[in-house]
Amino acid sequence: MSRFSNNHLLYLDNAATSFPKPPRVMQAVQQCMVSYGGNPGRGSHTLAARAADAVYSCREAAGEFFHTEPERIVFTQNATHGLNTVIKGYLRPGDHVLISDISHNAVYRPVYRLSQDAGISFDVYTAGLSGAELWAELRSRIRPNTRMVVVTHMSNVSSLTDSLPEIAAFCRQFGLLCIVDAAQSAGHIPVYADMEGVTAVCVPGHKGLFGPMGTGLIAFSDHAPVCGSLTQGGSGVLSLSPDMPEDLPEHLEAGTLAVPAIAGLCEGIRFVSRHPELYQKISRHSSWLWEEMHNIRGVTLYGGGDGGIISFVIDGISPADTAAYLDRCGICVRSGYHCAPLAHRKFGSMDTGTVRLSFGMFNTGRDAARVLDAVSKCKKILL
Repeated sequence: MSRFSNNHLLYLDNAATSFPKPPRVMQAVQQCMVSYGGNPGRGSHTLAARAADAVYSCREAAGEFFHTEPERIVFTQNATHGLNTVIKGYLRPGDHVLISDISHNAVYRPVYRLSQDAGISFDVYTAGLSGAELWAELRSRIRPNTRMVVVTHMSNVSSLTDSLPEIAAFCRQFGLLCIVDAAQSAGHIPVYADMEGVTAVCVPGHKGLFGPMGTGLIAFSDHAPVCGSLTQGGSGVLSLSPDMPEDLPEHLEAGTLAVPAIAGLCEGIRFVSRHPELYQKISRHSSWLWEEMHNIRGVTLYGGGDGGIISFVIDGISPADTAAYLDRCGICVRSGYHCAPLAHRKFGSMDTGTVRLSFGMFNTGRDAARVLDAVSKCKKILL
């Protein structure tokens, strides 16, 4: 079977990065590279000022979207960079931190490394609980030296969401930092820096916000304490001081920013703001496919499928072989462990990993039907 041209490819790997990008995102990147050639904060000339304006426009758009002041938006390379920044910037030797059992490696690995090298301890709490059960679970896990809870708002394996308002309220009551990994939820489910108890929200620019790859941000609440800087270097201000500036965003933005990508991210945020129906549309397609796949004998589904993400395996066929077959059918998916071993342990898929389908803004009901047909045929052809 021959490979399809791009016009016939069905992209269902939006949990890794959204594709395609809205036209205005690509246009903004190109316009910035043509017209905003200066380095923001590194000169007073016209081109530097244009670049600075482009960056600040994105701060304003992100601040409005995540309910915080523009100056409390810090640009990062991606959500992983943001999570490393706040986890390593806030935790100190002797601290204890809670992470969830659906944590991505962007949370698990920095916390684990700190536990090996820096005297940090951690425990894993059960995601997906609510009410008294959630409260009891968290209460049983905290210690006198607990400083932080890192909430994975949505799993990248199954669409399972954690009860952020309740966890944030718990953190507020017990004086804990609440860090939100919004890698899968931002742009789909409302997540705000001014939510009671939230300290910081870490976001990729290239997924639900439709920005270019290599973009991300941290949205700090107005009550967030000063976070230690992960990197040090030039910031364009206070150049004679050996220390990083104390104020945000310069305190955490060392070196030259990815201005063209940030200009594209700004248009991505504006695009999402104009489409509040995005999550309902994605969930409608994935929920339909989830229910239909239950009727295919030999298909095992993991977690839930109502949030745009479906993970499954076909009995007797490895996820890698299933994904390769779907690729030959022109359907782009991901197989493996999705950088989330804790989630696979929770869902019972540690032995094999899964095939992951992740819907985006531009997918349709017809796309879901095409996948259903391909999965049905895959079992017959490969077994």
